[in-house]
Amino acid sequence: MRKLSPEYYLSKEVDENWHELQGMGFLREESRDPILAEFQTLISSTQQGMIYVVSEEILVEFENKTYPTVDTNFYVKGDIPPLFFAQPCKNPLKDRPKIQKEFPDALITEKGYARVFVAYRYPAHLPEGFLYSTFGLAKEIILQWQKMPPQKVLSSFEVSISRKSRIGSVADSAVVSNIEELINLVREGIDILSFYLYFVVHANNKQELQQKSVDLQHTLKSYGIEIECPRFFQSRLYNFEVRFSFSGFNLFSIKKTIADARSMRALFPFIKENFVDDGGVFLGFSGTGDPIVFNPYKRHNYLMLILGETGSGKSMSSKIYLRRLHEKRSIPIYGIDPESEYAPLANYFGSTSVQLKENAPLGLDPIRMNLDRVMVAEILSEVYSIPPQLRPRLRKELFSTTSENMFDFIEKSDKDMKKYLEPILSPPDYYIFSGSPPNTSKPIIFGLRGLRSDHLKILTTSLISVYLGQEMRQSVVFVDEGWLFIRTPRIMHVFENIARRGRKHGLHFIFITQRVEDVASTPEGRTLLEQAATALLLRQEKEGVDAIKNIYKLSDGEMQSLVNASPGEGLLKAENMKISIRVVATSEELRTFSTTPLIAEG
Repeated sequence: MRKLSPEYYLSKEVDENWHELQGMGFLREESRDPILAEFQTLISSTQQGMIYVVSEEILVEFENKTYPTVDTNFYVKGDIPPLFFAQPCKNPLKDRPKIQKEFPDALITEKGYARVFVAYRYPAHLPEGFLYSTFGLAKEIILQWQKMPPQKVLSSFEVSISRKSRIGSVADSAVVSNIEELINLVREGIDILSFYLYFVVHANNKQELQQKSVDLQHTLKSYGIEIECPRFFQSRLYNFEVRFSFSGFNLFSIKKTIADARSMRALFPFIKENFVDDGGVFLGFSGTGDPIVFNPYKRHNYLMLILGETGSGKSMSSKIYLRRLHEKRSIPIYGIDPESEYAPLANYFGSTSVQLKENAPLGLDPIRMNLDRVMVAEILSEVYSIPPQLRPRLRKELFSTTSENMFDFIEKSDKDMKKYLEPILSPPDYYIFSGSPPNTSKPIIFGLRGLRSDHLKILTTSLISVYLGQEMRQSVVFVDEGWLFIRTPRIMHVFENIARRGRKHGLHFIFITQRVEDVASTPEGRTLLEQAATALLLRQEKEGVDAIKNIYKLSDGEMQSLVNASPGEGLLKAENMKISIRVVATSEELRTFSTTPLIAEG
């Protein structure tokens, strides 16, 4: 990716009226207010100016694979202070494709089709930085503004108030209230600006142009912004022939919008997100087209959550990550796979597959496996509903038993204890405990789909988890469909224990689930959410996104982006950093890991 440098500027023609600006990771909470204050200063520092954002489709090569993405660059026209690492540059508009033919609602340029949209309606409140969600949909975004003289503003506003007050409708009363607020801001010394915001969509053909236009309209509408394509004005808008006039309409009847400089912060566009860890794996691209290379071992703990609703690309993203992590580091990967999505593909993760069935011996006898007796007592107590008064006795007897297996232990128990543990002596539970223990000296992915009941899945997952946690070494342990186990505190306690102790042993624990609200509803689940150094947040249900808003300190714009995300898109939260992400798959990964191509192909 091209990065700005002094040598770059010295090597090219510059225009004193134009500056190129560096983008920044706007999603960082700690730097948001200073960045927005700097942007307000930029807007207020010039009498008239233009911000030009242009996105170019490029190919990025990473580890002998090529991926298409979008690179976004930012330019400002006008006399501006030295902000955002601005450097003089040549006029970027000189390289724009020229118009060859004009239609009422579209253009044909040297490089294909184009269409210009103008924003004409805004909501009362907008999330700062929302424009980055349109990068790639609109190749060009233009913000033009002009500072309005304070005395003319006051005079014009007073006339408007007088006229609206005489009409007296509810709508006019609301307008009067807004105008009065602007008058107070003018008297406080806040600049008032008139501005135009428009978007230029480029495409190779009519169908692509139409699809991109619809996608852009839907994206902006989700923020409450309405845009339109002014018919018969396309070439004039494309060539920036709009002129400001104080009367409210310009020569071409394109209505401008009026706002105070502080409100203009919402239009902050300079977002360019970089995330490259040394020794990491390539996951995809940020919302601004920069490659994301992630290394879990660079975080303060190795706990990672992958959260997304059904159809969000959660499973595909998990498989891509596991495969690339194994290829990069040759690390053993163990998995608990309730729906057997990963087990049939175990060889791609360097693992073997064990498909558990109800009528086949599994060998998960905790006594023969010499599992932690405290954890075993807690699991058996919960799974078999042993009363609280009997639980200390069970723990004591497990510690002191001379039995060689669970069946012998139950036969020797008194009738009170035996009454609760007796299901172990009969199918299907009998098969869980009978047979030879699994050999975990080599990595295994346990597929549980053959176990039809949640009871059996919870029991086997509990025992396998204790076993894997007890044999901790540098490896990856993942649990899919984590929501199945949320209502079982003891198994969640096992997961929490593995996650907490994992860093000491180099164990990377990954918890994958679709129902975030369920995870957040229990103390153990909430602990996982809060303690994880890394979380990949994919598309969320509207009802569930509130559950993670406070935990991950999501802004309204970030929440909206998660609700509207396409498969494989979302936010990557790594410690104190949050960055938008689009996971990409190679052609081979798409063929191997998905029944439908949900994620962008590289």
